[in-house]
Amino acid sequence: MRATFSIFPKFYQHLSAEQLAAMVRSVGLDTTNLVVRDGYWVTPAGLEREAPAFVKAMAAAGLKVRFATTGYAPRELSADAEPLRVLADCGIAEFRMGYFEAKPEVRSARSEAREQLEDLAEVCERHKVRGVLQLHQNTLVPSASAAYALVRGLPSEWIGVEIDPGNQAFEGFESWNQAVRLLDDYCVAVGVKDVEVYRDAKAAAEPAKGWKRRWTTIDEGVTNWHDVIGALHGAGFEGTFVFMPFYDAKDPERMTAKLAREVAYLRRVMAEVAGGA
Repeated sequence: MRATFSIFPKFYQHLSAEQLAAMVRSVGLDTTNLVVRDGYWVTPAGLEREAPAFVKAMAAAGLKVRFATTGYAPRELSADAEPLRVLADCGIAEFRMGYFEAKPEVRSARSEAREQLEDLAEVCERHKVRGVLQLHQNTLVPSASAAYALVRGLPSEWIGVEIDPGNQAFEGFESWNQAVRLLDDYCVAVGVKDVEVYRDAKAAAEPAKGWKRRWTTIDEGVTNWHDVIGALHGAGFEGTFVFMPFYDAKDPERMTAKLAREVAYLRRVMAEVAGGA
């Protein structure tokens, strides 16, 4: 199994690109995602100028950026593929696309999403960049089975799936062996975050009886990462692990210390299960 350890630096936007690179190296990650979002190093409006500058800054620190986190909807890119041209020119090989919204009319929404992915696959092929669909709670695609129903038959070179144990713990958990084997070559990325389950006594009389979930580190959360890595290893996974430190957002120093612990934990799990990354 070959894997790259990257990060979606959602709560590090206060850092300069150079400071971000230093943080990435300090915690033991291989690289960072290129984030296209207002308020970050690369914005949608400034993409053509800012993306090359960001990639250059990371390269100066010895980091190769190949995965982007974006909010671009498939229909948006089919109408205007210029963002994909810019990303490809910067050496980006894969990008996480925007989510498909969950709608009451589930069947029609899925049919529409499938049509959009068919169109996107053609656009991605032209620009030689793979679009990645992330499994996410409260969207149309919260599980591996839901994703496979959408991507089945599409070229996996240009359309892939990012499993996400943390998000799937809310509503889309499936056996990791079944999920990974089902997705097979569509499984190209893994979101690395986790949750803990706790009970709010004040909400005990509510229908959920007070049981809730909140973000925590992967060495303390509910996901069995040995099972996840075992399934990926057995399927010959080659792709990107995207760390998502969503805890302690208001205390960057504490968050970074926990992130370093997470990176070390997952590398240890990989060594135990798969002989290393």
